[in-house]
Amino acid sequence: MQSLPAMHTLLDTPCFAGCDKSVLKALANELLEECRQNQHTYENLAQWCNQLQARYEALLAPPFKKVYNATGVLLSTNLGRAPLESGALRELEIVNGYVDLEVDLQSTKRFERAFQAQNLLKAIFNAPDALILNNNASALVLVASAFAPKSKRKQTLLSYGQLVEIGGGFRAHELLDSVTHLKLVGSTNKTYLRDYRDACNDASELIVSVHWSNFSMEGFVASVPSKSLFSLAQEKDLIFYEDLGSMQSVEDTKKALKRTHLLSFSADKLLGSAQAGIVLGNKTHIEALRTHPLYRAFRVDKITLFLLTKTLQGCLQGQKTPIEIFLAQDKDALLNKALKLHRALSDLKALKAFVIPTQARVGGGVQGGLLESFGVQIQAGMDVKALYHILYKRGVAGVMRANCVVLDMYALFEKDISTIAQHIREVLEASA
Repeated sequence: MQSLPAMHTLLDTPCFAGCDKSVLKALANELLEECRQNQHTYENLAQWCNQLQARYEALLAPPFKKVYNATGVLLSTNLGRAPLESGALRELEIVNGYVDLEVDLQSTKRFERAFQAQNLLKAIFNAPDALILNNNASALVLVASAFAPKSKRKQTLLSYGQLVEIGGGFRAHELLDSVTHLKLVGSTNKTYLRDYRDACNDASELIVSVHWSNFSMEGFVASVPSKSLFSLAQEKDLIFYEDLGSMQSVEDTKKALKRTHLLSFSADKLLGSAQAGIVLGNKTHIEALRTHPLYRAFRVDKITLFLLTKTLQGCLQGQKTPIEIFLAQDKDALLNKALKLHRALSDLKALKAFVIPTQARVGGGVQGGLLESFGVQIQAGMDVKALYHILYKRGVAGVMRANCVVLDMYALFEKDISTIAQHIREVLEASA
């Protein structure tokens, strides 16, 4: 392998004039170490400088780039989950100065930062009390830590049938196991009420039910309804906590609240808001969570709190979030969007485009069937993988099929269709 360039040779190159030398040095060390490990080098100093400059510029690039979601998945974690209401984002400008986050301007005394949002949650869900955390996983940790801590040898009951992994390798039971003693009950496919009853002992404090996300079991299966688990918890003087995760209905959540001491869900998935974890339930139990030391580690910041509050106010006033508007689309609206994109591409001779029926989904772990949609299938004079990746680099996220790319209309804003057509046009012109 050719020798690596000296550090001072790289840093003193004229193209790095004006760059922060300490940051540049750290990046150069990283680059050189990677090349040593991989037995790789570059032919000349210019190539080394190009590599280092690319890393430096990547640090200063905008944190996010606009993406056009043509995947047919509404709540795509990779693409930021729920799109936010534009009016609330415009009002967010208020946080460029100081705000009354934790002070009551009338009394000038310290104030609970989430007071207004918690009251909105109580009103919307008819809940005794509410707590707002940074995500739903925090709710799992906080509830188990407060009511069945491992440090006090307390035990949490969970069905084998709920040992499920969701996106990103996340396993709720592993999170629970880090803070409480898990007592697994029943079997993978069948769990009965008697299994929970038989597992109860002096160390038992908590019964947890964890949602299956987008996983399901059929056939020779049995599980225990939440209502029965709640009754058993009351009988045994335990706490029943239900992790609803991704449920998509306010009304269903209100019903679930009647059969549990505590429940939690993701605000972005259920409400179409910013990412947060919402805990609803018994006043005494919520207060125990609010006063637990871990609550401070899990509370939300002012930006999340502002956006969530605006969503809740809109919900109370009957306003629709972007997610709700997408879900309300009928087949005619979806077909019209597909036809609009198809017409915008019709003059491109190097492109074959067809309007086709597709199947979309809510995503985000929300259980439910497929959603009828339409898409535009495109083929060009290039490898389908190449077309898919070139479009993705431009922010057009589609679906790759065997011999084509499909742009699904379900999660696309109609105002973006002309821009998507222009990106496709530019891709074809660049490859001509």
